[in-house]
Amino acid sequence: MLVAMRWLALDVGTRRVGVAVCDADERVASSLHAFAYAGPEGVAEAVAGLVRTWEVEGVVVGVPLTRSGQGRGERRVAGVVAALRRRLEVPIQTADERGTTAAAEELLAAGGVPRRRWPELVDGVAARLILERHLANRSVSPARR
Repeated sequence: MLVAMRWLALDVGTRRVGVAVCDADERVASSLHAFAYAGPEGVAEAVAGLVRTWEVEGVVVGVPLTRSGQGRGERRVAGVVAALRRRLEVPIQTADERGTTAAAEELLAAGGVPRRRWPELVDGVAARLILERHLANRSVSPARR
């Protein structure tokens, strides 16, 4: 059984990177914000600061999987993952992000969020959904180290 830890999730887009974090017991995932995509090294630098600030113990990055494995989004995310692994000393994992943006838009619509605000919120909500999926797939012990 795994020990619970604080995770940070990323939804890497062409223009923005959505961010979400969970509590140390892996019970609640929360959207933080989105920041401008500035290439793999720029993302790694921004995430390094978030890892320190939030005392993150692991990072999960959403990957836009396709059947061929050759999509532009997959290559972009692979570059970000490589930069994160060079820069950070915490585990970096990937997760299937298919459908998270559409699901995030549905949540925003259901919550009555005006459409004009969606661009600033959708990436963070998608990151939260990636993190929630990741946490649901882990079996953790409630005891901390």
